[in-house]
Amino acid sequence: MTVLSIQFSDTAINRALADKAVTELKDPRYPLRLRINKARTGGSWHLVTYHDNKAKWAKVADWPLVSAKTLIATSPELAVKQRKGAEATIDNWETCQGLLTWYRDRALSDRGLSLKRKVSIKSSVNKHLLPVFGLIELTELNHVLIDDLFMWPSLGRYQAGTVRQHFAILKKAFKQAHKQKRIANNPLASLCFTDFYEHKITTKDAKLFEKDLPSLLNEIAEAKPFAKVFAFVMLAYGSRIGETRQLKWDYLDFDNKKLVIPAEITKTNATLKLPLTDLIIEVLLWHKFNQGLWGYRGAYLFPSANKVKPLSEVQANEYIQGVSNGRWTAHDLRKLARSMWLDLSIDYIVGEQLVNHKLSGLDQAYIHTHIEEQKRLASEKWHNHIKTILNPFATKTIARSHVKACELEPLAE
Repeated sequence: MTVLSIQFSDTAINRALADKAVTELKDPRYPLRLRINKARTGGSWHLVTYHDNKAKWAKVADWPLVSAKTLIATSPELAVKQRKGAEATIDNWETCQGLLTWYRDRALSDRGLSLKRKVSIKSSVNKHLLPVFGLIELTELNHVLIDDLFMWPSLGRYQAGTVRQHFAILKKAFKQAHKQKRIANNPLASLCFTDFYEHKITTKDAKLFEKDLPSLLNEIAEAKPFAKVFAFVMLAYGSRIGETRQLKWDYLDFDNKKLVIPAEITKTNATLKLPLTDLIIEVLLWHKFNQGLWGYRGAYLFPSANKVKPLSEVQANEYIQGVSNGRWTAHDLRKLARSMWLDLSIDYIVGEQLVNHKLSGLDQAYIHTHIEEQKRLASEKWHNHIKTILNPFATKTIARSHVKACELEPLAE
């Protein structure tokens, strides 16, 4: 470690960065040190005070987010705080723009977040938070400003659940910045969404019910082959659209009749094991033949046009909208499957395991070694029920006006 003594200024610091041997800068006039980061793109300001001849170091800000001039002007106040045992930090940004863009960029590079979550954060910050809060100084942000500038205007344009999601991202950004000691105080620490909106947020009504199952299966039967399989798999398993579009052929174990979806693509970060029933195997073989995938050596059941990557979320939703003509969504398929399992007297815990919901501690206590077999029996019961109405892969399409529950013969061998 090489410590270089200079007179602090941003210009002098930039000159010092050119010498790769220098890792720390000091100015004899001030109780400050600047430790340069490995990338040599910036550094961290440290305040150094002494008590009983012992040096006490505290990181107070980052450079160049906080300039040398700003920190020098603030250092006496910071030194007093530190000697009193109080937290000695300075905000890295004057306005909310710096904090929000920092949080957005940090989230986009976080390998622990799913692509869907990253896209959601980026959209929320760029389209909803920055236009409102970008120019507001951090020291001015308070309950009243949040309410007047963001909450009530947004609640007038969007559903309460959507506004709550944006507020959660705003709050998370400030919490993270404070945790990383990039701001001295968190003005949102004590605020909750219910401080602004007291009404209960209701879930969206389901658009598909048991009575709709015959017409739904007919819609799937009439759909284009690729969309047909995609929608049917979601209905058969009650699976999430993100998990379904990323399914790989390698996840299929035909010998043991299992589909094993790894934790890295599930919403709950938990591996999901699903039974391969005879109906699902039949559908997948149909998919192979009818989609020209028999010689396909790619990884995905539902590849994008380039055959290299899976369907994007946008493409997957477009397939579902093509089947439903905009009348229902992918999540409505999941809701319908879960509802039908209850109607078929499938055990609640088994159903929760099939849709890969996170279970409470009490529910977890009831999980036992026979759960996989119970999941298989439940899936077979549900898939057999589907076949008694209409197997989209075994019959000719029935006109929508003549859809009715009927017993169908299986696909010929």
